[in-house]
Amino acid sequence: MTYEKDPFGFEKVPEYALQPAKEADEYSFHYVPRGATNRFDPAAYEKVLHDSVRQAAEREEQPEMLDILQEKASYSLDAATEFFPQTIEDEVLDAAVAYSSAEAAAEATPETVAEATLETAEDVALEMAEDAALALAEDAATFAETPGEPPEMEEKDTPVFSKPAPTRPVFQPVFVPKTAPAKIMPAVGNAISSKLKLIDMRKKEPLRMTIEEDILVPDIKPDLARILVMEGKIKLSEREIHTGQMETDRVRFSGDLILQTLYVPEHQVDGEPIVAIESRIPFKNETEMKAGPYSDLTVTPSIESIDFTVVNERKFRVKTIAVFGIKEYSNVDVEVFEGVRDEEIQMLKEKINLTDVAMRKTEPMEIKDDLILKDNMPEIHKILRYDVNVVENHKQITKEKAVINASVYCNIMYLGAEGNPDSVKARDAETEPEEEAVVPVLYQGKTEFTQFIRLDGDYNPSDQNPAGSKVNFNIASLNLTAKEDGNGKRNLFGLDMNVDTGLELYKNIEKDVVTDVYHHKKELQYDTDEIGVMALGGSGVAEISVREIVNIPERYGNVDKVVYISGTISEKRSFIEQAKSVVEGNVTINLICTSADTKKTAFNVTQEIPFRSAMEIPGITPEMTASNDIVLKELWFDKINNKQIEVNAGILVNTAVASQNKYRLVKNISFLESPQDSNPLPGIILYIARSGDTIWKIAKKYRTTIDEIKNMNEIEFGKEIKPGTKLLIVAKNN
Repeated sequence: MTYEKDPFGFEKVPEYALQPAKEADEYSFHYVPRGATNRFDPAAYEKVLHDSVRQAAEREEQPEMLDILQEKASYSLDAATEFFPQTIEDEVLDAAVAYSSAEAAAEATPETVAEATLETAEDVALEMAEDAALALAEDAATFAETPGEPPEMEEKDTPVFSKPAPTRPVFQPVFVPKTAPAKIMPAVGNAISSKLKLIDMRKKEPLRMTIEEDILVPDIKPDLARILVMEGKIKLSEREIHTGQMETDRVRFSGDLILQTLYVPEHQVDGEPIVAIESRIPFKNETEMKAGPYSDLTVTPSIESIDFTVVNERKFRVKTIAVFGIKEYSNVDVEVFEGVRDEEIQMLKEKINLTDVAMRKTEPMEIKDDLILKDNMPEIHKILRYDVNVVENHKQITKEKAVINASVYCNIMYLGAEGNPDSVKARDAETEPEEEAVVPVLYQGKTEFTQFIRLDGDYNPSDQNPAGSKVNFNIASLNLTAKEDGNGKRNLFGLDMNVDTGLELYKNIEKDVVTDVYHHKKELQYDTDEIGVMALGGSGVAEISVREIVNIPERYGNVDKVVYISGTISEKRSFIEQAKSVVEGNVTINLICTSADTKKTAFNVTQEIPFRSAMEIPGITPEMTASNDIVLKELWFDKINNKQIEVNAGILVNTAVASQNKYRLVKNISFLESPQDSNPLPGIILYIARSGDTIWKIAKKYRTTIDEIKNMNEIEFGKEIKPGTKLLIVAKNN
């Protein structure tokens, strides 16, 4: 088939539009219009469209072309010849062509661009060449009228180097469909939920505080020669801190550091070889610590170390490092999503284990008792110092009450009057007796008490999954005095103390919570709420004893007797090893002895005794952490010889292991209604499982259910899939 170039007299019909259609294989793609049944050649239309887009792009760069032409016009012909070794005719022709192109682009409008789509680039270039040739002819005629012969220009075969023109991107129209936003429909009225309320307990990082003070010896006391031992305790103004409605980031507490110091005087007064003084140092502390709203913070103080330096005979300097252990009891009150009424919601549920502090209660107990001296012990002249520990023996908890039995261990150092029979006879004969010698003496004794704590009746150990209990003691006040017995002898210690007995009851909670959700037909969205709670894994009590032989340094000579013993517990590390809770630490022993010389000089020996406890607790896992309450139950010693003393310590370790878990709970379910129809998924899919896939993830992706995937592929319930497993899936939304 042949075509005439201009059968109808249209001069601007493109040349290529009149060519015969090419075979389809010459193109890299095929385009079939909607509704057409036969293929056609779109090359001509594409070139017309390309030319129109190119001309529009040239219009955007019109200012740049005009600047280039002005710059070229400013150069002289000599400069043009020097830098561009080509003929003047070529230069003028190029400038004319470029100027005509810029002028045509400047005059272009959207209407002219639309008309230009019917013209070919060949015709446009032809017109521009004719205009340029006409302008060149006029310039040549003008030049011919000028007298004189034109200078001969020597032609040189010099290559022309020019920078290639940058390629411009081809502009192509992009179709962007208009979409309406999806309508959010909250499922508030149809949502099914339940309340989860409990009290969570977590251990905070301990706080350390340094207390430094210069202490003066009271005026009524003799001058200080050297300090034997210094021990202390901390008495807080408030042991429990309550937060308000808003969470807080700062914690304030205050109290007194009580120091008991024993020293040897430079000169004995009233025959006393050892002098005791008690000092109180007030302190306040404010530190950064975050706590949730309506939380309770309990503070347990202890002393890590005490260092002292004697400044002079009337003053010494003390530096104490105090440690404050803090526990936070926070209220957890969340809504647990359980489903939507009348909707086929697919929910991923997880069974979580929580521990609720079911009850916390503290009851005061007043203890009054008389401790009787043992036989052959001297009468009490003055009490120098004492150390009292309260240790739990056993407890029994019912629905109505808790019965707690405990022991009070006392170590007392006092000055006793050692008389002789001659002095007693002289006193009976009403003659002047000889001066009695006053010596330090150690008394060790104990007493027991039973505490009853009435419960509210809500806690039932038999039907509420009890997780255990914990008892703690706090000595609120303590007074120890020397008393006379029925014979008028000062052989009694009057013990008067108030003890606050605290009881905590724990309860395990199992709860099914929804962590992910989808609908097989409807689009939905939801929020999540993260909660972190404690799960108590188990608890146990271990009683261990350690012993150590203390060697007396040569500088002190031989030992006459031990007049005081005390100790402090320090935990070094705690870890889980082979299903056991292991705790390691030291017991720091202080021994005050008197030498066997005539002066009965008192001296102090300090020894650290290591201990280790390994306790098997059912259900313990390596990721759990242990919380230990270590109590020094009692101390005793045996004198082996004048240079060695065997020291024994009874230690009570109360351990609870727990894990801190975080869960993300689904809440605020909303359905999304979109006016656009969503494309249905293929009806049947053959899926090959990859690493990290779970049946839930695959079911959610293809809008089906876990049960259907398992039934279709004969997967046993409770088993997951492995990478490479081939699954046949039927999408429910098809």
